[in-house]
Amino acid sequence: MGASTRPEKALADFAPNQKKDLPIALKPQDCKGKTYIVTGATGGIGYEAAKHLVRLGAAKVVVGARNAESGKSAKAAIETETGRKDVVEVWPLDLASYGSVKAFARKVEGLDRVDALLLNAGASMAAWDVKEGNESHVTVNFVSNHLLALLAFPCLRASARKHGVKPRLVLVGSMGAFFLADQVKRFPKEGILDDLNNKEKWQGDFNNRYVLTKLLEQFAARELASLVPVSEAGVVVNLVDPGLCKTGLTRDLSVLQRAKAWLARAALGRTPEMGSRTLIHGIAAGEEAHGKYLTSCEIREDHLPDWMTNESGKAVQKQVWRELVEKLEKIQPGAATAVVPN
Repeated sequence: MGASTRPEKALADFAPNQKKDLPIALKPQDCKGKTYIVTGATGGIGYEAAKHLVRLGAAKVVVGARNAESGKSAKAAIETETGRKDVVEVWPLDLASYGSVKAFARKVEGLDRVDALLLNAGASMAAWDVKEGNESHVTVNFVSNHLLALLAFPCLRASARKHGVKPRLVLVGSMGAFFLADQVKRFPKEGILDDLNNKEKWQGDFNNRYVLTKLLEQFAARELASLVPVSEAGVVVNLVDPGLCKTGLTRDLSVLQRAKAWLARAALGRTPEMGSRTLIHGIAAGEEAHGKYLTSCEIREDHLPDWMTNESGKAVQKQVWRELVEKLEKIQPGAATAVVPN
């Protein structure tokens, strides 16, 4: 890869940032009486973020859990560690199933308020698999997260009006996406999402599949933010990169991949609790952060490589968004148009 496509600023800042003692950007007065939803919160940084919110005095913290027993254990552990009961609710959520996502969204509609929806859940798989008609990373990390984001968006918007607040929609990205200029060059002008299901074409690049779907997520989050300004919707869309954290994200990868990841985390990885502070910052960051790239509890648009933000990159971003909307409207008619009218 040519030097011109590399995210030089992000690379230069990476090691120093990983060693920073990050702040907890919310205080008890910020959380009192509030309702938060955190997906992927039965372990790792999502669990630690949910625990912070309970400790800070949230009225309700909904934990999305793929595994009921893991959810039950997480709830019990948070209650024990914080000394607060009847705050955490565990709701089933499997991002590999659109039906599960839609059922979760229907439950969100029953809440009196939603002050932040933190979409932390994601997966990194060892082998090519198909879920809901797409390669599973595309379904889990990209399509389902945005399906839930858009289905819940009217609830966030309603909370803004009813309670005079600015709810946050927080999506989780990855700096790894900034190294994919060569992969983006392989995208067709149209039919990007369908093309990514071409196993023959993309199987050889499968090691990059997780960060590739994180790139799609970042493109879509940035485009969504541009289409729904805070002044109109009352909702702040934040995109957080939690950095390299010592979590179980790589547990399903091959032995060699797990070994490489272990070495990287051992050298520079944040603890899950420290990593979770980036998610808390995503909930705290206001209008100035709308649609921006957040890392190490700062807005760092200067970390984005030129190929993502130049005219060509913006064209890809818009194309990814158009294709996502088309897909979501087939999964749940009105899901996207209720948020961003045609």
